[in-house]
Amino acid sequence: MEIVDTLFQVGLPTLAGLFVFLAYLRPTIRLLNRTIHRRFKITRLVRATWMVLTFLSYGRSRTELYRAACMRVEAELLHPRPERPDRWEYRRRSDFRLDLEDYRKSLREWHRKIDLLADNLMRKSDKNKIVVDTCFAISDVQDEIMGYFRVRLAENAKVDANPEVFMSEVHVQEAFVAPLQLLSGLLGKYDEDWPKLIEGHRATVDELDDSLGDIRSFQAFLFTCWLTWGPSIPFGTCKRWGGHNVMQLGYGDESNSISLAVRSADEPHPPRVARGGHVVLAEGWQVTGVIKTTAALDRLKLCSAQTEVLRGEQNQLMLEASAPINAPSEAESIYYSAYIWVIIVLCDADGRPRHSEPWKNMLTFFEHGNVADDSTYLMLKRQLASKVRTSLESILHEHPDLILSFACAIDECGCGEPIRYPAPPGESMRELLFAESWLTRLDAEGRRDRMRTALTGKARVAHAACKLPNTVSGYQKDQVSRTGPQPIDRRYPEVLVG
Repeated sequence: MEIVDTLFQVGLPTLAGLFVFLAYLRPTIRLLNRTIHRRFKITRLVRATWMVLTFLSYGRSRTELYRAACMRVEAELLHPRPERPDRWEYRRRSDFRLDLEDYRKSLREWHRKIDLLADNLMRKSDKNKIVVDTCFAISDVQDEIMGYFRVRLAENAKVDANPEVFMSEVHVQEAFVAPLQLLSGLLGKYDEDWPKLIEGHRATVDELDDSLGDIRSFQAFLFTCWLTWGPSIPFGTCKRWGGHNVMQLGYGDESNSISLAVRSADEPHPPRVARGGHVVLAEGWQVTGVIKTTAALDRLKLCSAQTEVLRGEQNQLMLEASAPINAPSEAESIYYSAYIWVIIVLCDADGRPRHSEPWKNMLTFFEHGNVADDSTYLMLKRQLASKVRTSLESILHEHPDLILSFACAIDECGCGEPIRYPAPPGESMRELLFAESWLTRLDAEGRRDRMRTALTGKARVAHAACKLPNTVSGYQKDQVSRTGPQPIDRRYPEVLVG
């Protein structure tokens, strides 16, 4: 009986204290369980609780403990743990054992580095930044980062004032900054579902005018292929670009990019100037900033040309610079690929676009090329101009009822106002395309009046580069409605950090 009384007197208060303690730590434990401690459900509560106990040296309030957990998760997101080798991918067990031993060594080294990094972040030392080699380390884990933000949004409002913003700063040692805005591609809209993309192409063909004949499928292919991964549009100077501009931060290719918000005082130098204009579209820099969702950006100050784009599913993340971008990358890399494109519009005999929906009038010619090297960029622009002329000559010959007109290009907005960083004189896509020798040949063939260098009136604005975000958004909504149910909305399901 005395034992029961003792257990009752000691055990009950102990259990009550433990319950209160776990309730106090609940936001932090819940965050860890839904992110880095998702595996092994039986033990994850114990592992998460133990990790929280190690955070007590950084602070004892719920907010400080929660902040420490966020720092730890962010460190692991940008420095993922090594991948364990799969036994069934090996023909010989001996090879698997060797790779398994290497994996265990690298895992121990990874744990050591993550512990040190997290400690520096939490103590606010002079090393309190997560350093990554390239911004690909961010773009490659966009889904995981969005999952982490969703976990923070789901609960813990009392200890998390900004759930869609990293607690830590990130320093990118090598990245390319470009005055471009990436449009949301079809693969992002269809969640990388190629059957839906192909079905969407069929729907696009069906939507185009039957009277176009063989141009119909050609036009649909150009538009679908151009929009698969998403092209970039240049910064303009018209009123749609008035306000704050978000630049492109990428590595390797524009599809591996995220948005970069920079205060005017911290902006990098404009793209390289030579021959009286800007000869490249992207240059390498080092960037320090805070990762956040595009929803966390103050859109009241953002230019209207970019507001629509940042609502797209492909543009979910951005890096907001927290220091001046004025230190060139240590690596002298000059490779950053993007679509080099030009849009020609199909017009009727009066020179007006044939359809009220702009995309149904567009021939979207493009070349995928390096826009960080001036000689390569110019050569590819000339190559594209040559290819476009060949196609246009064929269309003019086979369809005498059509008039073709230039609309816009990667280096020209087409709305009537210049772009922010124009190409050197004589090197824009329009000037390269409408070479004097080609126009002379068209004149001799009696087709010169059917090849226009610009649209007029409202049609000019409707088909300009600064209006492409609206055009593409409308097209994508129509495609999704025609090809089946809506894609999964990634903002709400519980997609968690691996």
